[in-house]
Amino acid sequence: MALHPQAEAFLQSMAREHVPPLATLSPEEARIWDAKMVTLLTKKSQWTGRTESLRVPGPNGDITVRIYNPLSKTSQLLLYFHGGGWVLGNLDQVEYTCRLLSTKTRRTLVSVDYRLAPEHKFPAAVEDCYAVTKWVAENADRLGVKTDLLAVCGSSAGGNLAAAVSMMAMDRREPYIANQILVYPVTDVSDRNYRDYPDELSPALTRGDMNWFIRHYISREDDLQNQYAPPILRHDCAGLPSALLITAEYDILTRQCNAYADRLREAGVQVNCVHYAGLIHGFFTMPDAFDAAHDAMNQVANELSTKESRET
Repeated sequence: MALHPQAEAFLQSMAREHVPPLATLSPEEARIWDAKMVTLLTKKSQWTGRTESLRVPGPNGDITVRIYNPLSKTSQLLLYFHGGGWVLGNLDQVEYTCRLLSTKTRRTLVSVDYRLAPEHKFPAAVEDCYAVTKWVAENADRLGVKTDLLAVCGSSAGGNLAAAVSMMAMDRREPYIANQILVYPVTDVSDRNYRDYPDELSPALTRGDMNWFIRHYISREDDLQNQYAPPILRHDCAGLPSALLITAEYDILTRQCNAYADRLREAGVQVNCVHYAGLIHGFFTMPDAFDAAHDAMNQVANELSTKESRET
């Protein structure tokens, strides 16, 4: 179908702000533009829950996390890894998203400020996200949460990290992860997925954008064959957590998301795919600009509550 009117409005706002092509910017310049657009498109919101920041031990120093407690009776845990191509993004830019997710899922949510590329290339972000996931599972009593149905969630590069952490937790035999919520995740970092994709079919994340992100994230050719960078290369997906995959029609990543869903299903993993026609990459973290973001978060809440119902 045609672009959704809200997608068109978003792209027009980008044009009015004269946002330069990502390939023309340094990482520092791109972060400034990214923060500016997030501020422009996000309204201030009230939060009735409790927020706390902590420093968690990581593989290369402490990692800052922000904990959102919706003050509900449910005390299961949800880890959230922000997007931004492993180069952009921070805790503040997903504040609104995390508040909504915590409220809708009625879960304590931990947002992770993992190290960014190119200052810290692969596998720094993955190792940070895994370290936090392991730490919260080991410190459940301190946080006042249960971890028997622990879930990881992320969008775009954050979805890539959620998938990688799910694999890493199974490979290292801790902690147990019940659900992986993958919102238009990067599952393949090979050039073949991007070089022939028309930019008009992915206006919010172009071929040039993907190449820019991957170039800053990957430092060695061998990394392209490491399953924790492109999860789709994993040979045996059996036993991975059940997955919810959320995709958008006008997104360069949708084809590889579907391929990853097929790989998981073939291995016997329970997979639920929700596709949003007419929408573009990035809609999930802009709930003030896209009504579908609220629906997608409700899908996340339903997925997690269904798992809880089955286990109780």
